[in-house]
Amino acid sequence: MEKKEIIRDLLLILCVFVLFVIPWTSVFGIQDPGLLEAAGIFQRSAGVVIVTAMVLHLIYQTYGKPLKQEMKEEEIREADKKDEKQLLFKPTIGFSVMLLFFISIFVFPIISQFTDNKANSGLTIAGIGMIVLIIWLWYTVTVFIFAEDSVHIKSHLVYLFGIDRKAIFRYADITLVSPDARIKGDYYGVDRRYRIVISTNGTTHSYSLFGYNSDIIAKIYLRFKEKLGDKVTLQ
Repeated sequence: MEKKEIIRDLLLILCVFVLFVIPWTSVFGIQDPGLLEAAGIFQRSAGVVIVTAMVLHLIYQTYGKPLKQEMKEEEIREADKKDEKQLLFKPTIGFSVMLLFFISIFVFPIISQFTDNKANSGLTIAGIGMIVLIIWLWYTVTVFIFAEDSVHIKSHLVYLFGIDRKAIFRYADITLVSPDARIKGDYYGVDRRYRIVISTNGTTHSYSLFGYNSDIIAKIYLRFKEKLGDKVTLQ
C-alpha cells in the first residue's frame, strides 16, 4: 500500500474517533438525563466497535497478499507436510473472545442498573440493541467442513452450541465458487476475499469469512479448488 493511502486511512480513523467522542446530545440540546446517559454509552461503544473494525481493515490492507499468492504458498506448505490436510475451518478462539468482550461492554452496565435499583429504560434499550447486533454479526460468520462428496456450511454460533443445522452443497451441484464480485474492495466496503459466493444451478449463496485470516481463507479456496478445479475463480 502506498504511504498516501495509509495516511488517508489513519485520518479517517481519527475523524471517526472524534465524531464519536463529541457529546452530540449536548450539541442538539437534549437535556433528559436518561437519554444523555444512554446516548453517551451508545456513542462511545459504537465508536470503539467501528474504530476497531477500521483498524483491522487497515491491517488487512497493509499486510494482505493477493489470494492467488496465498493459495500457492499454502499448496507448497501442504506438499511439504506428511499429515492429513485440514478439512474443518472455523474462526479462532481469539475471535470469539473479542466478540464476547464487545458483548460484555453492554451487558455489565445493564446488570449494574438493576443491582443498584436505578434502571434506565433508554440505556437498557440501547445496550440490548447493540448486544443483538453483535450476536447477529456473530451468527453470519460461517464454519466450513469439507466431506468426501460435499461441503457443509453452518453458522459459527450454531457450531459452538452443537446444533445440527447446516447447509450441504454437493460438489457435483456447485457451478462456481468465487469472491463476492458485488464488493468493490474499497475502504468503505469489505475486501471481497472476506465474502465467498457459491453458485449451484442458478442459485447463489453468499457467506461471510469475517474472523478468518488470509492464510485460512487461502486454504478454504484451495480445498474448493481441489474438488472443483476450474469452477473456482478468484476474479
